[in-house]
Amino acid sequence: MAIAPQAASSLRVGPHGLAVSEQLVLASLRAWARARMAGDDPRELVRPGLTHVSSRPVASVFVALMEHIERDARRAMEVHCIACGGYSQDEQRVVLACGVARTAPDVALQLLRPLVGAPEAPVLLARTLNVALGKAGFPLPVRLWDDEAGVPATVH
Repeated sequence: MAIAPQAASSLRVGPHGLAVSEQLVLASLRAWARARMAGDDPRELVRPGLTHVSSRPVASVFVALMEHIERDARRAMEVHCIACGGYSQDEQRVVLACGVARTAPDVALQLLRPLVGAPEAPVLLARTLNVALGKAGFPLPVRLWDDEAGVPATVH
């Protein structure tokens, strides 16, 4: 059983101003990385928690996205600890790509290209995650940036 979006809104992860849906993606990404660093299976940690907070489809798609990113990684991602109020550029790339994948897949490709060798499949999974989060009551905002600015600045 998923918790209500109002209850999830009391969760605070990452920099001020992130939507609850963005915080769910960021917290899951950080939990995934922490489990990997500890030598644990991240699926066993992330899937039940994300299912409880949102839905089974959200958890399943997030796990598939992370597995694909890991399999095709260009380099190790910079991921902060779960309590960090900051936001690494790699974390931003994943969260923003999930937000824009439905409306601007070309932007999502551009965001994920530095992280994975072939970003097309992760972009499709990011789009599916976007849809699943919306159906679970956690719509992702679409955040774009100015052409001159490039990727939004890291907040840490």
